[in-house]
Amino acid sequence: MKSNVFVLLVLILASGNIAFAQDSEAKVISMPDFELSSEAKAAGIDGKLIVGLTIGADGKASGMRVYGSPMWPCGSNAKDKVIEDVRDDVKRHLLSAKFGPAMKNGKPKSSDVQITFLLSELFRKANDFKRIEENLKNGITPSLVDVKNIDRYAITLPKQLMGSRNTISYRLTEMQILVDENGDVISAGGLRSGHMELREARKLVCDAKFKPLMLNQKAVKMTGAVMYGLY
Repeated sequence: MKSNVFVLLVLILASGNIAFAQDSEAKVISMPDFELSSEAKAAGIDGKLIVGLTIGADGKASGMRVYGSPMWPCGSNAKDKVIEDVRDDVKRHLLSAKFGPAMKNGKPKSSDVQITFLLSELFRKANDFKRIEENLKNGITPSLVDVKNIDRYAITLPKQLMGSRNTISYRLTEMQILVDENGDVISAGGLRSGHMELREARKLVCDAKFKPLMLNQKAVKMTGAVMYGLY
């Protein structure tokens, strides 16, 4: 069974058969396979979602908080309802997962965690770095790679600050993007963003251009995160 959870951002992701010391972090024991709805697939929705939740001392998850939105194709307008339905589906899916609670002095305790939830098999494989490395050694080129600091491949990357500098508040928006073999951004969404920031930042990042990622002398798709600022 493949896990849709890539990494616990605050705590440690571990399988249920790993032994821990008296003090240990919460962990995922098991999680059913997840599949996007037919409506979400038709809209081209994909990528990842960051979810905050509380894992109680009994191992039950509660207090789900989804930050941002998934990706959808540049040049299209995904319906807000479809995006919200995906967020709700992920929440329900995580409620069906089994977690092991954090341990303190040998006793279970409640803890707040953040996880990155991968929406499709394509993105799960893109984050399987051990498998990618093994495949490259065997001459097998992956179809998608998750790239840290994807900015370094940028040829043109509009990153001007949006809005009025006269306002007091300043917010950062973390955008997730999918770049094709030609270096064009073909899909984008907000990992951490509000509705207004997402729409404005998305317009900018969809116009970006990147150098193709070459592996085994072949261009492959890449995904990563880009930060935007909003006054």
